[in-house]
Amino acid sequence: MVTALWQYENARKAGQSGRMPVSKGEFGNQWYEKQLGTVDEEIARLATICQIRMLDAGIIERVVAGDESVCGRRTPKAFRQLRSLVGVHYSLTSDSLQSLGEDESVRILTTIRERLGKRFDIGGDR
Repeated sequence: MVTALWQYENARKAGQSGRMPVSKGEFGNQWYEKQLGTVDEEIARLATICQIRMLDAGIIERVVAGDESVCGRRTPKAFRQLRSLVGVHYSLTSDSLQSLGEDESVRILTTIRERLGKRFDIGGDR
């Protein structure tokens, strides 16, 4: 995960899109599932540290806006990392939608959400 995030950040800073050139097919599906799974697991872990139920109504928007009052426990470093990773999640999801299409992207995200929902209190209607 660290390598993928480092590559993404360096490409973004260099003015490139930071997108991984993947095509449709099994490799693309596996790549996005691994990347999104890794990022989303870290989001769930950081949200747990901050005592945030990420999938409850309006919470993600407040995190993106930098509203630390959403935290049940004040942990500024974890909140900053969480907020940054939500941006990475959105970028990967956007790329996945373009590369794989809506149906496959939704399948990947649903699988990840179900898996993480068993390990973390992520909120939302499960």
